[in-house]
Amino acid sequence: MDQVSFSEDIKLWERLLTGDKSALSELFKKYYSQLLSYGLKLVSDRALVKDSIQELFYSIWEQRDNLSEVEYIRSYLYVSLRRAIYRQAEIKQNRHDRDRAYSEEFFQHVINHEKLMIQEELKEEQKRELKRGLDLLNKREKEALFLKFYSGLTNAEIAQVMEVNRQSVYNNIYRAIQSLKSFLDE
Repeated sequence: MDQVSFSEDIKLWERLLTGDKSALSELFKKYYSQLLSYGLKLVSDRALVKDSIQELFYSIWEQRDNLSEVEYIRSYLYVSLRRAIYRQAEIKQNRHDRDRAYSEEFFQHVINHEKLMIQEELKEEQKRELKRGLDLLNKREKEALFLKFYSGLTNAEIAQVMEVNRQSVYNNIYRAIQSLKSFLDE
């Protein structure tokens, strides 16, 4: 994220805190597609992700008097969306089935969704090999790579989104890249 965009986000946030509804609308328009993409990496339920984004922005507006200044607006939105999605997914799952299969089923949907997207988009042999290499990574490494290279977050923002320290982000990204290099060299 460039310095201008970073500065614009802070100004939008400050306007939002003072009750400027157009600032909320601008933030929504600016980040909607990025949040949707990130949410679909977490769960394959598009309706759930869309509802969670709506809930996030509604909550921000309703709680604006209790909110404080935020240093990284984009990562704040990612963290909040991540929590909202997990909260909504848990509520939805508990309505239907209160057994422990939730966790396995939840992540199986994510994996199935990624496989379908990659099969449709990647036709060249090198890209298929890269996908196989990605499948060998653990979920934290996958998430860190997605946030770094697809969403363009900084390591500080990734640490905030994943709720880990920066060193863990560096370690996850380094291990993932080394694993992919080794896999592709074979």
